[in-house]
Amino acid sequence: MSLINSIFNTGEILKDLEKQDLLRKCPAVTRIWDDEDPGKSGSRFAMTGSGPLLNFASNDYLGLSTHPAILRALREGMEKYGAGSGASPLVTGLCPVHEELMERFRAITGKEGVLLFSTGFSANQALMKAFMTLNAGLYLDRLSHASMQDMAFYAKRISRFRHNDAAHLEKLLRKSPGPGVIATEGVFSMDGDQAPLKKLLSLREQYRTPLILDDAHGFGVLGRQGHGSPDYQGTGFQNIDVYMGTFSKALGLSGAFAAGDRDFTDFMVNTSREYIYSTMAPAFLAQGTLKALDIIEGSEGAELRSHLRALIRRFQNAMKSLLPECCPGSETAIQPVIIGDAGVMMRVSEELKEAGILLGSIRPPTVPRGSARLRITLTAAHREEDADFLAEKLHQIIRRLGQEGYGTQPPAEQHTGAAFPDREENL
Repeated sequence: MSLINSIFNTGEILKDLEKQDLLRKCPAVTRIWDDEDPGKSGSRFAMTGSGPLLNFASNDYLGLSTHPAILRALREGMEKYGAGSGASPLVTGLCPVHEELMERFRAITGKEGVLLFSTGFSANQALMKAFMTLNAGLYLDRLSHASMQDMAFYAKRISRFRHNDAAHLEKLLRKSPGPGVIATEGVFSMDGDQAPLKKLLSLREQYRTPLILDDAHGFGVLGRQGHGSPDYQGTGFQNIDVYMGTFSKALGLSGAFAAGDRDFTDFMVNTSREYIYSTMAPAFLAQGTLKALDIIEGSEGAELRSHLRALIRRFQNAMKSLLPECCPGSETAIQPVIIGDAGVMMRVSEELKEAGILLGSIRPPTVPRGSARLRITLTAAHREEDADFLAEKLHQIIRRLGQEGYGTQPPAEQHTGAAFPDREENL
C-alpha cells in the first residue's frame, strides 16, 4: 500500500465510486483517416481497442481539427517559430503572429483589450479571480462551467441563480449590498441550451452589473460568420463586458481568448496569476488559429455550419419520433439523451460502443445524481446516415433495456447543477 493510500484511503474512495458506477477512466482512442475523405474522417471516426467507432463524443463541431489547410499552417508555423514559446508573455513577450491573432479578435468583438490563454478553463479562472480581486460579488448561472463554479469556494460574495432564470437573477441583484458581475455561458456544455442574452443584458443595464460570457461552445459554430452567441441571438458584443471564446471546440485547435475593455485586460496583465505565471501558447498554434478563423468566416465555414444545422434537425426529428421522453433537444450541436440512473446509462453506452458508436457518458458529479446522460455531439464531419444510425441504435438499446426492467428517467424541468452550496446569505 502506498503512503498516500495508507493515510488518506484513496483506494477505498475509488472502490466506493466503482460500486456507484461513478469510477472514471480515460479511454485509449486514436484518430483514423479515410482516404476518400481525408479532411474530415479524422473527426468522424475514432479507433479504440474494439475497432473503429463513429465519434459522437468530440467538441470538434466543424471537423476542423484535421483540416489540411490548418495542419499545413501549423507545420509552417512550427518551422518558423519553433515548438514552444519558452516562458510567460511578460518574460519572453508576444510574437507578431500572436499580435495578429489578438487584432483579429479585436475586429470580431469590437473590444480594445484581448488576452490569449492556453485553455478556456484557465481563462475563466483568471476572469473570475480578477473580479474577486476587485471585491465584486459573483452571480453565476447554476449550470455554468466548473471553471467558474470553482470560485464558489473562494469568493466572499457569491450566489447562483436558477438556470437561465432572469427573474431569479433580478431578485438577487435587487438585494445586493455592493457591485458584482453576472457570469454565464452562451451554450451550456451538458444540455446544449442557450443563455437568454437579451434578458441578461437588460438586467446588466438596469442594475449596472457587468456581464461575462463564456462562449466556448458557441464561438465558431453559431452566428453568420461563426462569431458566436452574441451574433446568433442578435445582441452584438457591445454591451457584453467580457467575452471568452475557445479554440478547442469549433476551431479544432487548443487555447482561448478573453476580450474586454483595455483597462480591464491591462489590469489582468498586472494581477492575473493565470496569465502572469503561465507559459505562453506557442506561436505555431496562433498561426493555425488564424487559418481556422479564415475558414469559419469564409464560404467553407458557412457550408459546414449549414450542413451541421441540417444534421441537428434530422437527428432531433428522429429522436422525437423514437425516444421523445429522453430528449429535451437543443438548437445546437450538443444533444443530450437523459437516462437518469448512472448504471443504466453506462450499460447503454457500452452497448452503443459494441455497435460502433462512441459518445460522452456523463455522470455525477459533472451532473446531479439522477440525471446521468449520454452527451451526443454532432459535427459537420458526420453524414446523414451517421445521424440516422445513431438514432436507430439508441432506440433499439433503450427500448430493449426498458422491456428488461431497466427504465430511463425523463428529464426534469430544472436540475440543480454542480454540488456547490448556495451562498445567498452573503448577498
